[in-house]
Amino acid sequence: MLSELKAIHAELREVIAELAAIVSATAPDEEALSRTRLKLTRLSRRRSALIRSADFPQPGDAAVAARLNDLRLEATELTVKSSEHITRWTTRAILADWAGYQRASAEMRKSMLRRIEREAALLYPLLEGKTHQGAI
Repeated sequence: MLSELKAIHAELREVIAELAAIVSATAPDEEALSRTRLKLTRLSRRRSALIRSADFPQPGDAAVAARLNDLRLEATELTVKSSEHITRWTTRAILADWAGYQRASAEMRKSMLRRIEREAALLYPLLEGKTHQGAI
């Protein structure tokens, strides 16, 4: 599972960078934008499903256990936030307010990258410990 999560995180970073490049243009490339947003949505769903289905080892440290619980709770909030962003920023809305979408997209990308970093910082060590115990 660790290698799969790392691979999804790497793909997410690449697609987020791809989206940043598209959004930095002075005018929207509707086809590239739609394709990249769809790719990002699908990858995010894969990552969420993988994390939800994972059987993480029970951390011995209460602080780590609390952070793991917080990460799981935050996932629901982020799913809602992402859905709201996608609903708000339809193709028509993006074309009508490119500058507004550029700002909103930048915030969403930052949020996604922060989430990936938090997941990596918490989950990789847990999964590495599980791997070393021969459970994966």
